[in-house]
Amino acid sequence: DGAREGGLAQHWLDMLDSVEHYVTPPHIREKTLQLIAEFHSDDTRKDELWSAEKLAQHDGSDPDNFPTCTSIMQYVVQINKEKWIFGSWKGHNVTRRNLCQFQGKSLDTNDIRHDESGYRPLPKLCECSEDEREYLMQSLEGQLHRGGKIVAQLQPFLADQN
Repeated sequence: DGAREGGLAQHWLDMLDSVEHYVTPPHIREKTLQLIAEFHSDDTRKDELWSAEKLAQHDGSDPDNFPTCTSIMQYVVQINKEKWIFGSWKGHNVTRRNLCQFQGKSLDTNDIRHDESGYRPLPKLCECSEDEREYLMQSLEGQLHRGGKIVAQLQPFLADQN
């Protein structure tokens, strides 16, 4: 577990262990599912597939030409430019990163970028627990409910689900 591996003081570990996890309210999930459905019914977006390389161009270094995006599960989300996002999320599919966080694994040693060995295959949703899939969905919700917009699907993620 990342906090333990990092040598966090015991009183902080005890506090973290005592915190209840977030449960998505039904009205929030309903809105999320509506936003996903809108993407899939929009003829201008629904068939848009991005490569990991294209996503990496949207890392925030040239926002005028490549608006900042991240990818969670198969969805590429353009980030609301008025909202803050972790630098490590910019131009990156964060599904593995989110799962490492959920599982208490070190992000520094287990997060793999598209141009690093071991990036593929991406995590398969069918191999995730219900709680892990919920955590990923909450991550997607966090971006969509802060004004992010699904602009495409990530082709390598879709390919690795088979």
